[in-house]
Amino acid sequence: MKKFVQVSAAVAAMFTMAGAASAAVFNDTIGDNFDGNAHMDIKSVEVTNTLTDITFKITTNGSIANPTDWGKYMIGIESVAGGDTGNPVGNPWGRNIRIASGMDAWVGSWVDGGGGGAQPFTFNGSWTQNGQFVPVLGADSTTITVPLASLNLIPGQGISFDVYSGGGGGGDSANDALGNPGQTISDWQVPYDSGTQLLSYTLSVPEPASMGFIGLGALSLIARRRRA
Repeated sequence: MKKFVQVSAAVAAMFTMAGAASAAVFNDTIGDNFDGNAHMDIKSVEVTNTLTDITFKITTNGSIANPTDWGKYMIGIESVAGGDTGNPVGNPWGRNIRIASGMDAWVGSWVDGGGGGAQPFTFNGSWTQNGQFVPVLGADSTTITVPLASLNLIPGQGISFDVYSGGGGGGDSANDALGNPGQTISDWQVPYDSGTQLLSYTLSVPEPASMGFIGLGALSLIARRRRA
């Protein structure tokens, strides 16, 4: 029984390795938000993906814990032709934020309310919410993981995206934007357009050689178990 558990754990670890991906880190200018709130000042965003999920770790220039836990952290994605070109509101949260070429996926998140939440949406003539998830909160970071399917994404696909911080009001805008190294807006509800300042990320997939190696390793371990 002990050997079986060890073999099972080893096989599981191999397939976990198959789903893992390297990280891409995008840094932003510090101190570029008009309001001066450190928890609204995006410092960096780390993006990773597996075969099934995508993760955004948003790190700010200050604590996101109470009493500075009222900020909202949002992600706009352009991955296919079309999308929401609404002006000034081009997203499902009613924020004065848009991507001129058309936003077709969005994640809206918050860190207050006893653990926070994250809502992924997709656009196909209108916006559809695809579930709700709980972020992992750190002292100065929120890590948001959602299924690729909830954003209509697949491994190997390239996306353009931006990450925003904003207040709690329905008409609020982007106090900071990851893709813009300068100040985004001069007041809370001034409309913001990511325009051409989008960032790029390609959803990685396990290399065929790696998958083959993992498959052979798993078969070898199982064979050892049968001989034991």
